[in-house]
Formats: sequence, structure tokens, C-alpha cells
Amino acid sequence: MTKVRVPGVKIYVSRGILYAYDRASGARLTPPHAIGTPEWWRALETIRAKAKPKPAEAPGTWGALVVSYRGSPRFLDDIAPRTRSDYLHVLDYLAPLHEVGLDRWTRGFVATLRDKAQRERGRRFANYVLSVVSVVFVHGIERELAETNPVRDVRKLRRPKNQPRANRPWSSEEWEAVIAAAPPELLAPILLGGVLGYRQGEALSVKRDSWNREAGTLTRVSAKSGKVVKVQAPETVAAALARLPAHAAATLLVNSRGRPWREDGFRGSFFRLIRRLEAEGKVADGLTFHGLRHTAATQMRQLGFDTRTIADMLGQETEGMAAHYSREADLEPKLRGVVDKLDEANRTRGRRV
Repeated sequence: MTKVRVPGVKIYVSRGILYAYDRASGARLTPPHAIGTPEWWRALETIRAKAKPKPAEAPGTWGALVVSYRGSPRFLDDIAPRTRSDYLHVLDYLAPLHEVGLDRWTRGFVATLRDKAQRERGRRFANYVLSVVSVVFVHGIERELAETNPVRDVRKLRRPKNQPRANRPWSSEEWEAVIAAAPPELLAPILLGGVLGYRQGEALSVKRDSWNREAGTLTRVSAKSGKVVKVQAPETVAAALARLPAHAAATLLVNSRGRPWREDGFRGSFFRLIRRLEAEGKVADGLTFHGLRHTAATQMRQLGFDTRTIADMLGQETEGMAAHYSREADLEPKLRGVVDKLDEANRTRGRRV
């Protein structure tokens, strides 16, 4: 067998087959093309072209600003992994704009970008694009890479009045209908979401030892803030967890076969249940798992808990999002108690006069 020599390529024989290893790219060139043939050389050039480092972003461009932001401590260390992933999703969407100079990022340019994102991905994504672009420009201003934030005077898109709000809280009737119909493998995650405010990803990934049966406690780490939330398991939640199929999985929640849920498998099972109940007229359109987080916050607000307490239960750093999640709470029963106390206090004041 004639040994071919190619600079930068290690050629060797394994089990009677001649292989080549490109040192620069770290890729192995396998048959079917014989080493040294025109087809083999084209394959080598293709591999090396892909392995070439990307050229540096030109100074003063959106790409250079993104590179700076992605290398900053704020992006790498200060935001939760889930938020970082969401930001990267938007930055990938904006990748075609890397060569656009920052001087072209005007209010009108950003508004046009917002409207394009709405047409392609929807209103919520378009508004998130504005948020991420604003964060990147704030970083640029701090590092003297940008002079102004073009997002500052661009409005976010409002939800059409005739469109149901995404992830709305579940009504009491809907909650009771779903709880009554859900099999054990769906009931447990639904209760974790609707009672304690777990996100879907948090519920499905939480480890088996997060539920301390002896102490009766549940522990989770917020996917966005990284906060540890440890609470006594409510009776309904503990009972649902006890009814799960016996399993040896590493996760607390499992499907009907006793295996860890996959995201797509859970979504399929969850929405099959919801669609069946919709067809039966037991729930209205618009129920989502994330709506359970709003449901939990709404219930806590109606029971009289303040936004700091709700934020702590949901694993949030600030009270602002807790207020957002619970903004549709019916406060009339709670405020009725306030009025009763005010009447009692005023009657006492009247007797003193």
C-alpha cells in the first residue's frame, strides 16, 4: 500500500483501512474516497474551510457590540442560564445584522426590526427582541461602544383587545375540571405548577431527592433567578406525588411508564388532556402550563399575601414580576375584610368623640 504524505494530515491504517486525520480541524477523513483523489482533496478543503476561525467583527458594528456583550460578566455570570439561553435565541435571530454599523441603529430602524419580528415570529417575540437589543445597547453605552440606546423611545406591541392573553390564569371551574380528569403522571406536575408556581421545565427536571418525604419538604432552584425555594409540601401536592408510579428515575416526576418526562412527550400528553376538555366544554380556550404559574400567584394574592411573599414562593428576585403574575387577582374578598376592620375602627373612634 503506497503511503501518501499530505502536510498537516496524519495518515494511518486501522483494521486494514487507510484513514486520514486533519490536525488543524481535528476531523477524520473516512472512506469512501481514496486518499489523494480529487474527491478526497475537495472533502479536505471543505473540512478546513469550516474549521477556519470566523473573521473578527468590524469595530462600530452590531456584531462587535454583541461580541463585547457576550463576553461581559453581566452576560456570563449575572443572569440565569435560562435567561441566557433566551437571549442567545434572539441574538441568533439578529445575526444577519452583524455588519450593520451602529450609526444605522436609529429609532426607525429598530421599529422596522420590531415589526419584521412580529410578522415572522409573533408579537411576544418581537417585544422580546426590543428587550434584548436594549440590554445590549445599555452595555455598549457603559463600555463607550455606543452613544445612545435606539430602543428607548420604541414602544412594545400591545396585545389586540380581542385576543386572549397568553398564559392567563386558570379559572376555578377550569382548575377543578382538569384536576378531576388528569391521570397521576399529569396531576403531579399540574399541582406543582398551579399551587407552588413551578415552571414546566423546573417541574420536569427537578430531582427525585427534592422531595423529602420524612420532613415533608419540596426544594427547587428557580430556572431564571437561581434562587433556592424550599417549602413544606401542600397536602394536595404530597398526595399527588405519592400516587406516582413506582420508579427508579433520577427525576421526581415520571410518565406513565415510570420514565423521566421528555419536554415534547409531556406537552403532547398535557395538551391532549386540555383539548379533550375543551371539546367537552369544561375549559375555555387558552389554557397553558405556564398559565398555572399565574394561577398560583393569583391565588396567593387573593389570599392576602404581599408581592414579596409571592416573589419568594415563585423564586423571583424582585416584586415586579410577582405583581405581574398576580395582577388579575380578585381582591374584593380580601378588601372586604379591610373594610370590616375600618368600620370597626371608625365605630371605636366615634364612641371616643
